[in-house]
Amino acid sequence: MAKIKELNIALLGLGTVGKGLVNLLKENENEILNKHNAKVNIVRIFERNADKLEKFGLDRNLFTDNMQDIYDDPSVDIVVELLGRIHPSKEYIEGALNAKKNVVTANKDLICMHGNELLKIAKSNGVVLLYEASCLGAVPAINTLKNNFLGDEIKSIKGIFNGTTNYILTKMTQEGLSYADCLKEAQALGYAESDPTNDVEGIDAAYKLCILSRFAFGLDARFEDISKKGITNITPQDIHIAGRLGYTIKLLAIAKCNDQRLEMRVNPVFVSNNHQLSKINGAFNACTVEGNYSDEITLIGRGAGSHPTASAVANDIMNFAHKMGDVGQRVLKKAKMEKDGIMKYYLRMSILDKPGILSVIAKIFGDNKISIESVIQDKNENPEVKSLIIVTHSTSSVNMNKALDKISKNEAVKSVDAVLEVLG
Repeated sequence: MAKIKELNIALLGLGTVGKGLVNLLKENENEILNKHNAKVNIVRIFERNADKLEKFGLDRNLFTDNMQDIYDDPSVDIVVELLGRIHPSKEYIEGALNAKKNVVTANKDLICMHGNELLKIAKSNGVVLLYEASCLGAVPAINTLKNNFLGDEIKSIKGIFNGTTNYILTKMTQEGLSYADCLKEAQALGYAESDPTNDVEGIDAAYKLCILSRFAFGLDARFEDISKKGITNITPQDIHIAGRLGYTIKLLAIAKCNDQRLEMRVNPVFVSNNHQLSKINGAFNACTVEGNYSDEITLIGRGAGSHPTASAVANDIMNFAHKMGDVGQRVLKKAKMEKDGIMKYYLRMSILDKPGILSVIAKIFGDNKISIESVIQDKNENPEVKSLIIVTHSTSSVNMNKALDKISKNEAVKSVDAVLEVLG
């Protein structure tokens, strides 16, 4: 019988995910041994307070509050960083890599902003940095992009990359509640933070899109290049109109590549009810990958929380049992960012109830090479004002912005209330 592989890890952080990982390694000890002929040993735990280890039934002798103890410990094979935030996690990971320790992390902020820099440090020291858990929790998006499209060109990735916003939009859709009410419920259930900005403004999803785009296209995508628009202005009226037209509103992260030109955005989208992503509800995440031969493949699962994230971390740890390494450590080409996206649009505006207004707006669209697919006029709270709802055919964002600039300056247009992308 082959000798059992011993993997000794130093765990940084005993928060929600850290505790989940400890439980997983304990409960699945026999499964890991049988499947991988490996045994994972936690030999160090970095925390601020040793009492936290005793609270979780862990040996107090594993405790350290000094990272140098981990750097200097020859028995440590893998450092697992679950502290979050960029600093001091970046410095801790740099120290571990320079001490020739392999690293596994779930830190999306850090990997998005400094991943390439850390990968270079890992490579120069002959060690590996893995970060599957930084993106979509238990959804194996990175490994899928890295290992399953080797003979296919990836044309686009898109998906629901944030469970909090998906939960809020699902509640708004199914129960007709306001954004504010659904946010309060999400916070009460622990899906949303007390400060939900990163989630609801699309920042969290943009971090993940940035990371996944590097694997999908081999291009150095930057967080700053991603257009970001959140869900805070989505109203029950827009949710209702979407349903009438055969759509569901989702916050999507979208990246498209054509001849090294990369188009990236996070924004609310009218998703056709015939599309798989329209059916992903609650706190679930999904990633749809489109290849030039494979067409669309969608991965679905829970993207956050103790168990899903701990599962992804454990999967990365088991990579070392098979000495798989990180084939994603490659030289990335510089991306040429495409600012002029091509898409269909949904628009809702408030206009004065006067003859000829619709023809004026239609002319503005026509002058800017925008073709209209459908038009609906609805009642407004103000009897002198109508809600005008327009869905366009595909057009460039540059043309749409020019048209909207002229429309918003027309005295008959009281306000442009919503502008959303349409998928399908």
